Amino acid sequence: MNRTKAKVALIGIGGFGKVHTKTIMQLAEEGLLECAAYAETNPEAHAESAAMWDAAGAAHYRDYEEMLRNHPDIDLVAIATPIPLHKPMSIHVMEQGFHVILEKPPAVTIQDHEEMAAVAQRTGRLCQVNFQNTSGQAFRSCLQKMQEGAIGTIKRVTGIGVWKRTQAYYDRTPWAGKLIHNGQYVLDGTLFNPFSHLLNNCLIAAGSGDARLAEPASVQAELYRANGIEGEDTASVRIRTVHGVEVLLYTTLCADQTVSPYIDIEGSEGSICWHSNNTMTIRTSEGEERFDYGPEPLMNKMYINLLEAIRDRAPLYSPLQACRSFVLAANGAFESSRAMHQVPEKYVTIEPSGETTGKVIGNVKQIIMSSARAGQLFSESEVEWAVRTEPFALNNYEAFRMFR
Repeated sequence: MNRTKAKVALIGIGGFGKVHTKTIMQLAEEGLLECAAYAETNPEAHAESAAMWDAAGAAHYRDYEEMLRNHPDIDLVAIATPIPLHKPMSIHVMEQGFHVILEKPPAVTIQDHEEMAAVAQRTGRLCQVNFQNTSGQAFRSCLQKMQEGAIGTIKRVTGIGVWKRTQAYYDRTPWAGKLIHNGQYVLDGTLFNPFSHLLNNCLIAAGSGDARLAEPASVQAELYRANGIEGEDTASVRIRTVHGVEVLLYTTLCADQTVSPYIDIEGSEGSICWHSNNTMTIRTSEGEERFDYGPEPLMNKMYINLLEAIRDRAPLYSPLQACRSFVLAANGAFESSRAMHQVPEKYVTIEPSGETTGKVIGNVKQIIMSSARAGQLFSESEVEWAVRTEPFALNNYEAFRMFR
């Protein structure tokens, strides 16, 4: 690719494809991208996005394979389709010779991830997974500090995700909250969807910048649901990596308020706290220092990073191959929990929120904070509704086959 502008195509302009559309249009205005084509089976349902692509002179296709055949000079293809389509589409796109930016999660089973990664390796195509929280300056600086040894050897990484989601969130798409949809794994819950960024960043931090160095050796997880869904809306997870780092993750979509997700990284010589609001605080024997980088266009940075990798072989922020630890950890969490444990109704309230309602687990924020401080899962903190589970070993783990 030696042109000033890279030619881009998008598959799927609805859902999060709307965000990809806006990002691509911004980069086109900056002269970095040329909108070549888009594939959408139902453009009438996404008229605003379709109008943007049409105004940019892009060709429309209902069949993405036809689009690829007719535009062999495309430099990269963005895929923003439902989760079950990520594997077949990304494989086909890479096999046809195109680089990819793939919406998260890349896959929800380790066998699918391995197949995708093998194709990327065989074809030599780059696949950037849109874990956009890897691109923020605070997180990049956090990784640099760790790699410089600012806090010594990494011992423990703790991620906290406390959000409020209403019934409208689960009504937005047929696969929301489902484990299997139309015969395909979705595993939609906090680990694979809203807090997938948090889990992925925890593992990258545990590997001091490379999640491949934080491969999970075992996972112990407690997965819960208060909503009438199949997946989990609340979880506590303990991961032990092959290099001995402990990763703790606490998530919920059933809080009475939303808190900016953050990660505490404990080292032998200090600690770093990264917040998803693009701030970082480092604490060492020399004192405490806080960095606030302000709002950044994170998705723009993911696209630009991919362009730099295509042109100059710059390292990707979130290469497909490095997401293996994320998929493995999340699969292990399901294997350990064995079921989505129902939070009894007496601990749950239904609160109005505009034209919809949301379920709130009583004191769930306080439960998460106290469990995190103690380094315990919910059952170890003697939470009344918690269910004890056993660690699941991931050595020689090759396939996820639950819920079939």
